[in-house]
Amino acid sequence: MRKSTLILSAILTAALLFALYTLLSAYRKAIQAAVPSTATVAAPAENLPEQSAGIAANNLTAEEFTIYDAAALAVKVLGRSDLYTTENTQLNGADVYLATFASGDLMYISRDGQVLSTSKTGGLSIYQPTSHR
Repeated sequence: MRKSTLILSAILTAALLFALYTLLSAYRKAIQAAVPSTATVAAPAENLPEQSAGIAANNLTAEEFTIYDAAALAVKVLGRSDLYTTENTQLNGADVYLATFASGDLMYISRDGQVLSTSKTGGLSIYQPTSHR
């Protein structure tokens, strides 16, 4: 092989690697910008602090009752440790926290720490269309 062919091959390889690196860096920045840094992630149920039921028992005001407090309250009330997620939602037009357990249990908790509703969801159903030949 000629020397010029090797040099050209090395230059093209380096340019391709640089372009790939630039593309991946831009992708990472786009993903980080799409995910807000203030995203609320519920702590694992085992790591939640012990909480008493309701704000009055904890001497918390409505502004101090956080999503983490709601998660701890749900774990304590149901006596389960399989908390999957806790999120902000609405129930009958009011802002509330929704604690979802892996077992399918749901608990709605008001912003002032009162348990509003508990329910159990059914299992997952998967629709698989059949082919019509």
